Amino acid sequence: MAENQSIKIPAHHNIYNGSSNRELRIEFSFPEKETDENLGIAIFVPGFGGKIDSNVYKKMRETFADTYNVVTVQCDFFGSEFMQSASSFNLNCDINELLASFSLEERSTINGDYSNLLEILSARNITIPVVAKIDETGDHFNDMGFMQAIDIITAIEAVRIIFKENSIKFNEKRVIGYGHSHGAYLLHLSNCLAPHLFSYIIDNSAWIEPVYLSANRLLFQGFGQMTLQMEFDYIAKKYIEDKQALSLDTFYNQFDNAAKIISFQGNEDNFVCQH
Repeated sequence: MAENQSIKIPAHHNIYNGSSNRELRIEFSFPEKETDENLGIAIFVPGFGGKIDSNVYKKMRETFADTYNVVTVQCDFFGSEFMQSASSFNLNCDINELLASFSLEERSTINGDYSNLLEILSARNITIPVVAKIDETGDHFNDMGFMQAIDIITAIEAVRIIFKENSIKFNEKRVIGYGHSHGAYLLHLSNCLAPHLFSYIIDNSAWIEPVYLSANRLLFQGFGQMTLQMEFDYIAKKYIEDKQALSLDTFYNQFDNAAKIISFQGNEDNFVCQH
């Protein structure tokens, strides 16, 4: 089985406010068998809902390392924790309208104490709009752009330094990126920021630009029989003024791409088609 390692290194300073008190966590797996000069690097970049600790990515890091003679890499990039679900939220509807459909017994049970309101609602087959409570700050938020791409580039460079410091031979023309949805977009952005770093990019459903810089994210989540329509309002919409600068159309029109790119796009993928 592949050898798993984890490191933390000083992360790039925050380009939005200059803060520099952040660490970058990097997970990587070495092939079990003895490596040779054809050893490559493969970095996995998840989209919304995926994360470095997801079981599927842990398995991918181990399996791909052993199968394809690569060191597989992932990093906990800037603001990635805000790309998941949320355990805390506020109702985004009129409570009195909700109570109007309750029986007298249910209303007496509540009696002004809304702590058990969700428990009562969870027994109903309804959809309730809520707003996710996420603790984004200027120091750390889901920027969906440059900071996340810089962390991805940093993770690859950190592994390359480990190779060189330990005299591990590797093939610099086998640097592969695989990303899904927003993760694939970040690989394109990283490719433009660091030309000639990537040899291959496998793009699974990247969007042309982050939709959530102009619209809120909606996530539907089950809660008993009830469905929560959870809305995420990311502060990147306020911090990033030139949103067009993050469009891949803008980058690739001014960029001589050297990586081989394989893209998988759905014909009816709304996030892709609307751009």
